[in-house]
Amino acid sequence: MKRVLLTALLVASAPALFGSINGRVVNGTTGKPGAGVQVNLLQPGAQGMQPLGTTMTDGSGRFVFDRDRPMGPLLLQAVYQNVHYDKLLTPNIPASDVELEIYESTKSPAVARIAQQMLVFDASASRIGVDETVIVENDSKQTYDNPALGALRFYLPPEAKGQVRVNAQPPNGMPLPQPAERTSERDVYQVNFPIKPGESQIEVNYVLPVGSPFTYRGRVVGVKGMPAGPLRLVAPPGLVLTGEDIQKLGVEPTTQATIYNVVRNGDFTVQIAGTGSLHPEAESPSEDGDAPQVTESKPPIYAHRDLLIVLALAILSLGMIALYRSSPVGRWK
Repeated sequence: MKRVLLTALLVASAPALFGSINGRVVNGTTGKPGAGVQVNLLQPGAQGMQPLGTTMTDGSGRFVFDRDRPMGPLLLQAVYQNVHYDKLLTPNIPASDVELEIYESTKSPAVARIAQQMLVFDASASRIGVDETVIVENDSKQTYDNPALGALRFYLPPEAKGQVRVNAQPPNGMPLPQPAERTSERDVYQVNFPIKPGESQIEVNYVLPVGSPFTYRGRVVGVKGMPAGPLRLVAPPGLVLTGEDIQKLGVEPTTQATIYNVVRNGDFTVQIAGTGSLHPEAESPSEDGDAPQVTESKPPIYAHRDLLIVLALAILSLGMIALYRSSPVGRWK
């Protein structure tokens, strides 16, 4: 009898696991329901995203997946004008009356702007790692999507031998690996990633197989028509940057890194001396091989994915046990 009551209590304590998965799609550009929009139901797993179903919204933008909610997180994905709009549903978020927002797309880069751009140098006796972080803001109600121009263009020094790692993170989303494509301009690559309303972040990482002292030759490039802010250079303690094309701005108090501003548009040159790193244990792209290639890898959080899932399930189980013990059923023996 106690076992039956315990099972009933556990079921009652997790109502979000049962019932249909439903909601509506709203067009954030027009304010109207997203009718006739494809919606996919996916579940993250050890083998990647596992498809659980696909449906289309009705005339009022409503969608329904008539099935019980499985254990674990879910991903709802609306596909509109070849752009994916995702919403992650963790176990504590209800799966009914979910609102998915989509936007009209535009090819005009003027709706977005580069709010921040910085290069962080990481130098040892035999290599220099470069981490470029670009924050792109879109204050409009349209998604910028132009495969011809890309969301970001960056210069890759020839010493990197074409090996680069790119991750892009949409607003309120997770960083995802992205390919880097060659452009017609020598040593300039572009990243095709839709810039949705809000703040997106793109990270570019590569390694230069040289030691200190070293002359870094960079170039300020951008997407034509997209406003860009200043380019900052960041040197960790132990690393010194000099050159006529940069200006020292100051020292960041937490990391003690020195911040420089690139004062010259186009090509610029920086002398790098010393060694230092803000993240000494971070992995870098492979330096082996002479053939130009673009490499991809998952964000660092994926290395601890299984541990995080186990920890989350353990916390959920402890919560259920505590609820049971504090209930009248738990006190009845």
